[in-house]
Amino acid sequence: MGDVKNVTELKTIGDLQGKNAVLLFGKTRAGKSTFINDAYMKKVVESTKGITPDTNEISYVNWPILVDDHDVFLVDTIGLGGSGEDHDRLSFAWKWLSIFYSGKDRKPDLNPIVRGILYFIDIMDNAMNEDNIRNLEMLKALVGEEMLESVAFVTTKWATEGDQMMRKRNENTFVELEKKIRRDFPRASMLRLDDTTGRLDEEELNELSSEAERTRKEQEYHNNTMRVLQKLLKKRATRPILIQEEMKNCSFLPKALLTTTLGRTSLLHLIEDLERAARGNSRTGGITSYILAKFRKWVGFKL
Repeated sequence: MGDVKNVTELKTIGDLQGKNAVLLFGKTRAGKSTFINDAYMKKVVESTKGITPDTNEISYVNWPILVDDHDVFLVDTIGLGGSGEDHDRLSFAWKWLSIFYSGKDRKPDLNPIVRGILYFIDIMDNAMNEDNIRNLEMLKALVGEEMLESVAFVTTKWATEGDQMMRKRNENTFVELEKKIRRDFPRASMLRLDDTTGRLDEEELNELSSEAERTRKEQEYHNNTMRVLQKLLKKRATRPILIQEEMKNCSFLPKALLTTTLGRTSLLHLIEDLERAARGNSRTGGITSYILAKFRKWVGFKL
């Protein structure tokens, strides 16, 4: 995911004990890793683009970034919908359950630790398709209704001001997206990362005619990230997020798939996918659908 000197894989939430952590979520290629690099004004992690391998682990930057007198540790996460085997929602849920698992003999830490959540949305994407809606359901299952105030949705990859036609499409997408966010995530923030500056990719930055122009652009991008972090921390969490609360009494990790909201939500998504596949199989689809319906009802009841 990047130079090992820059980042460390997050294996347990205890690794962030006493630190102010901000978690970065979103679909693959939504701009999470780019945000980290812009915040530090250097290449800290690999940005996913084209055939570049997707971020395949949950890691935090080894040194904090100062935001309004707060030392903040940024946590880069696996993007949902990526090409790797760890990018499905069940694997996503399992990784987070494992991170918050205290074990039978360890006393869980209920300090907030997670101070805020940034969820990145590519403004060029179809924000209302089934894939993105499921991702939002996973986010709410992880954070919880009571902690939505500490969540900020960050739209990225806005067209440059010179592309008026695409900018208009971006604005229409933002309005549509904002309606859903306001309805399903009350008290969460909606932020525009680079809507006034646009953003050049690395190749385009390298093609700029002068080093001074490149430096000016990089400073703009850094300022954009700092504004987002400042707004997020004004509503920083003062209590644990839902997954941290639900995992505090867990003594057997596999059981968490059925006892936590995140685990059950990922199972329901899996059942929906299997039901869809079963409907397309005329030979075994009937009995498979019946079994899945029973399982769905049981998991749904638990949820």
